[in-house]
Amino acid sequence: MPGYISSEKISEIQRLTNIVEVINRYVNLKRSGRNYIGLCPFHTEKTPSFSVSPEKQLYKCFGCGEGGTVFTFLMKKEGFSFPETVKLLAERARVDLPKQSSKESKGENRTLLYDVNKLAAEFFHKHLLGSGGKAAREYLYGRGIKESSINRFRIGYAPESWDSVIRLAQAKGISHSSLQGAGLIVAKDGGQGFYDRFRNRLMFPITDHLARVVGFGGRSMSGSEGSEPKYINSPETILFSKGRCLYGLDTARPSILKDRKALIMEGYTDVIMAHQEGISNTVGVLGTALTVEHIRLLRQWTPEVVLVLDGDAAGKKSSDRSLDILVEEEIEAKVVQLPEANDPCDFILREGADKFMELVEEALDFFSFKMQMAEAKRDLSSPSGKLAAIRELLYTVLRIPNELRQQLIIKNIAEKMSVEEETLRRELGRLKFSGAPRTADVGVHVKAVFDADYRAEKELLSLLLSHNELIEEFESEIGPEAFESQSLKEIACKALEIYRANGHVTEVDLVQFFVEGEPAKALADITLEDKKGDYHELFATWIHYIKRREEKKKIGYTRKRIGNLDGNQKKEEARLLMEFHEKAKLTHLPQKRTR
Repeated sequence: MPGYISSEKISEIQRLTNIVEVINRYVNLKRSGRNYIGLCPFHTEKTPSFSVSPEKQLYKCFGCGEGGTVFTFLMKKEGFSFPETVKLLAERARVDLPKQSSKESKGENRTLLYDVNKLAAEFFHKHLLGSGGKAAREYLYGRGIKESSINRFRIGYAPESWDSVIRLAQAKGISHSSLQGAGLIVAKDGGQGFYDRFRNRLMFPITDHLARVVGFGGRSMSGSEGSEPKYINSPETILFSKGRCLYGLDTARPSILKDRKALIMEGYTDVIMAHQEGISNTVGVLGTALTVEHIRLLRQWTPEVVLVLDGDAAGKKSSDRSLDILVEEEIEAKVVQLPEANDPCDFILREGADKFMELVEEALDFFSFKMQMAEAKRDLSSPSGKLAAIRELLYTVLRIPNELRQQLIIKNIAEKMSVEEETLRRELGRLKFSGAPRTADVGVHVKAVFDADYRAEKELLSLLLSHNELIEEFESEIGPEAFESQSLKEIACKALEIYRANGHVTEVDLVQFFVEGEPAKALADITLEDKKGDYHELFATWIHYIKRREEKKKIGYTRKRIGNLDGNQKKEEARLLMEFHEKAKLTHLPQKRTR
C-alpha cells in the first residue's frame, strides 16, 4: 500500500481516469447533453436520476443524494478503502505512487501480515490434502462438502504439533512478532517462547471482500468432547475483527450485486454448502451476533438481507438483537426460520437447494417475524401477557427512523393484537419519554438536502465558485464561519485559500481535496446542480438569509439571558433587545443591486 499521497498526485490520477468509463462498468450510461445519465446503482429507481459529468469528473444522483468523485464511487460501490482505491486507479492510469512509509501504526506492516496469513492458509490447505489431513477430509466429506468446495474456500488442517507454523515461519525468515501480529501464535506463560494457536483443527481462512486472508476459524478435530472449545477464531488484530468480517464475502459479492440480496447464515459449513449448491449470495457471521458493522458492510452492495436462523431455541434467541439492528440500519430485512433441529448445511444436503429457496421466497418480513416471536413467548390470552408482547413490539417500533414506516407498523400491530391504533400511539409516546431506546437519526446528508439552511449555504457557495468577483463581498459580509454545515464550511475555507493564492477558484480546483465522505457529496451537490436566475439577486438573498439567521440566534441567546435576570436589570435588557430587533429588520432587508 502506498504511503502519503499528495493532493497533486491524486489530481493526476483523477485527470488520467475516465470517470464515465469506470462507472459504465456498473451503470448503463447514456449521453444527455454534456453529461451522461443512467439508473442509480445505490437505490432502486425506474427513471434515471443518476448523472455523471466527464467535464467536472463528478457523479450525482438527484434521487437519493449520493455523489462525489470516481474515488467516492468505487469506495461506495466496492467497499474499498481510500488508499485501496487510489492504488487501483493509479495502476490503471499507470501513475507511479510513492513508496510506503517505514512508519506503520504500532510498528505493524499490514501488507506483511496479509502475506503471513496467505502463507499460513496455503500451509494448512496443503496439510489437509496430505496424509496427515485424512480425518479432517473425511469429516468434510461426511458433511457433504466436495473437493471443489474445499479448494474454492481454501479449507485446511492445522497439524497437532505445537510449533508447525513457527517452524514454517523460521524457514521463510518471518519473525515471531509478525506471527503474533497475525494472531497465529501465542506467548507461553512467563514469556519464554511461543506455541501455535491452532493445533489439530480444521481451518477455515477468513477473507475480506478483496479475497485477502485476514484471519482463521478453526474447528477442533479432537474426539474428546468438552476438553477444548469446538470452534476458535483468530484474536482481534489490525486486520481482523469478527464483528466486522463476514465469511465468504469475497466469493458471494458478485452474486449479491447481481441479485440485490444477501443471505446471512451462522456457520462456515452452512455458507460452503449453500455456495456448493448454487446459492452463491450467501455469507456467514463468525460465531458472533449480527453487528451494525456487518449490515453497513453489506449495505454497500445490496438493499436487502435475509437472515437464515437455525431451527433451534438458540437460533430464535439470537434473532432478537439482530432484528433490532436491521430496523435501526433501515435495510430491507426478512427472516427464514428453519424447521426444528436443522441448520442450513444439513437442510440443503437433505432437502435440496430448491426446497431451501422456497423457504427463502416465503421469508417473513422482519416485523411479522418479530410479532410471531412475541406471540410465541407470551400468553396472549392473559391481559398481562398481551401487554408485555405489545410493549416488546413498541420498543422495536421506536428504533425505526422512518416515521411513516412507524405508523404503518403500528396499524399492523393494532390489527394483529385487536387494539385501537390511537391507544398504541399514546403508549408509544409514553415509552419514548420514559427512557426507551431512541430512534436512530436520519443520515446527516439526506436531512441536509431538504434543510433550508443547507440550501442557502450550498447555493451561496455555488455562486462564489462560478462568480469569483463575489468572494470579497462574501468575506466582508459573513465569511465561511457563518456556515452551519461543516462540509460546506470546509469547502468554503479551502476555496478561499485557493482564491487568495491563485486569484481564481472553480469546483474543479477543489475536487482533489474532497474525494470521500460528506464533503465529496456536498461538492457534487454544488457542482452538478443547475444554476438559474440573476446571480446578483440570488447572492443578496442568501447573504440576507444567513445574516438574519445569525441575528435570530443572538436574539434567542439574549432572551435566555434576560430570563435569568430580575427587576430593573431585566427591564433594561428587554428594552435594548427590542431596539436591536427593530434595527435589524431595517438594516438587513435585501437590497436591489445595480451592476
